[in-house]
Amino acid sequence: MTKNDLAIAYPLNAFQNVRMSNNAHSSNSSSSDLLSELAACMGKVGDRSFNQAFLNLVETQLGADQVMVFSYGASKPTCYLSYNTHPEKNANQLAQAYLETGYADDPLQPQISRLAGINGTDVFSLSTLATNMAPLYRHRFFELPGIVDKLTVLARRDTSCLGVNFYRFADSGAFAPELTANPVLDVLGQLALLHYSDSQPQDMLSPLLSLSEREREICEGILRGKTTDAIAWELEVAPSTVTTYRKRAYIKLGINSKPALFTLCGTDR
Repeated sequence: MTKNDLAIAYPLNAFQNVRMSNNAHSSNSSSSDLLSELAACMGKVGDRSFNQAFLNLVETQLGADQVMVFSYGASKPTCYLSYNTHPEKNANQLAQAYLETGYADDPLQPQISRLAGINGTDVFSLSTLATNMAPLYRHRFFELPGIVDKLTVLARRDTSCLGVNFYRFADSGAFAPELTANPVLDVLGQLALLHYSDSQPQDMLSPLLSLSEREREICEGILRGKTTDAIAWELEVAPSTVTTYRKRAYIKLGINSKPALFTLCGTDR
């Protein structure tokens, strides 16, 4: 995507109406800081460093503990971004569980069907989805891992449909109620649509792009079927170093096993 394409798709002046959230996390930010962060993130659209710029923006404006971006359209959702800042014991299997079977019971599914083909963004809070949430789904994806709040931006353009999800764990507390009406959520959804477009090559859509270079190299080696010793030899590091970076990567991705890595990356074992 060129700079002209970006300007046409979502002009910078569309950001000028964005105002900061009233919650404590963003109250110390200035409007100029926000616009600078938005511009920085826009500048990374179509670049391998987009995930980090996007996560930086989320951190300053929302303070989410976990961020996940799913694409809907095929028979199963695809994960483009999975990042966890709270390595809770029961939260490290959520991505795998959702991608394998959990998505079918997601109370967001009727909204995805209802809004199919309608360009735009809609925000759904946990409270609005709770009325149609099965008790088992709530227990598995919220109560067990200790997630107390969630905001989802359902962003659509043409054939693309993304669920951009932001989570809070118990120690962080719920999002401020007024945040659901904050235009920054719409902008985050639009930025995700711009970057995770159907025209992007597959390597630009990998959730591994949220990791450090070393963490990513090790995960890519695992996906190629290499052992710890083989990866260590290839990267000229000790096997213990490979193990350390693998553990760090798994925590950030919100997973805890090799099968979960394959599921997250949509790769056959």
